[in-house]
Amino acid sequence: MKPNITFLMSSAGTAYGGSETYILNVAKNLSDDFNVGLILGKGKFTNDFNSLADENIIKYLSVPFISRNSKFSALLRKTKLHEKINDFDIEAITIMASTRKINKFISDSDILEVQYPTESLIFPFLQKNIKKIVHFHGPWLPPLYAHSKNIVNKYADAFITCSKWSKKLLEQTHNIENIKVIYNGVDANFFKPGNSEDFTLQQDYNHDLPRIGTVGRLSSAKGTDLLFKVASELEGIAEFFAVGPCEEDLIQQIKRSNISNFHLLGPLPNNALPPFYNFIDCFVLPSLFEAFGITLIEAMSCGKPVIASDVGGIPEIVDDGCNGILVDPGNYMLLKEAIIRIIYEKNLRIDLGESARQKIVKNFTFKKTCRELRDFYSSLIN
Repeated sequence: MKPNITFLMSSAGTAYGGSETYILNVAKNLSDDFNVGLILGKGKFTNDFNSLADENIIKYLSVPFISRNSKFSALLRKTKLHEKINDFDIEAITIMASTRKINKFISDSDILEVQYPTESLIFPFLQKNIKKIVHFHGPWLPPLYAHSKNIVNKYADAFITCSKWSKKLLEQTHNIENIKVIYNGVDANFFKPGNSEDFTLQQDYNHDLPRIGTVGRLSSAKGTDLLFKVASELEGIAEFFAVGPCEEDLIQQIKRSNISNFHLLGPLPNNALPPFYNFIDCFVLPSLFEAFGITLIEAMSCGKPVIASDVGGIPEIVDDGCNGILVDPGNYMLLKEAIIRIIYEKNLRIDLGESARQKIVKNFTFKKTCRELRDFYSSLIN
């Protein structure tokens, strides 16, 4: 008889992001060994979640919540109150309004794992016999959880995080112990080198120029403003493509600039990402902070050279000069120099891309991630 495991992630079905992609893939790939459940907030579901739901391999509970994309959350971000309770916290605590439904849904679960720390505030109100896990997708504690962690963590049976760097900070800065590091992984048979012509665009661009791309939440925290500045100085030399939800301030900045070589493509469903990675010549992740970088390993798995910030867990993935180029976070000139080097040195692009693919296949496959998760969950239950 298969054990029962439930994942709680308020934004799993309504937002595109690395953590959302991770948990949907985990839910799908563990379904052979576990009866998998997923608790998430109601709303307009993403194509990625709808694809998983249509397969009918997991059960899910969708409950009302206030999304980070709501007007209320947008208003909150403009107030000082945001320093004490942010929009991700709001998502988490509004999920708790459905504690009775959640308790009923997990009545036969052996494990409940939350994907956002504040969601663990629900632990004291759940049945005692279920094992409870907090999964940290980075070392940055949200305000509400930071104030209550000493109480809430007493109800947690285990902790998981995605990099050694994240574990070290959680231990040293927040005194959280016994943290298991399990790297995120990628399906190397899905994210693989392919034909660049499989990705088509409506936007006009110069087909003869090298293509630089990025994927993720497009914001100053992700360094997208720096990438845009580089693009503005390389008009006629390279075309830049950005996939993901974009901060409004950055959208307006791009519109005012009249730059023709920086293209905002909006969010793409998971099945459209491999064609995009194969469409570009180089992937850039200029984040100011990054616990891991799922899009980074997706691009590397497609055999693309990468330029990324030397920050957080990224150096655990990218070996500078071997399978990618690392630059100091926030350093515009070094970022520009690395991109120019990639543009003009074709052999370097090829060598870095081939090495990147080899690194992912050896160390960061989703098969490896799921194997480690299965062993960890089984040991916790037993």
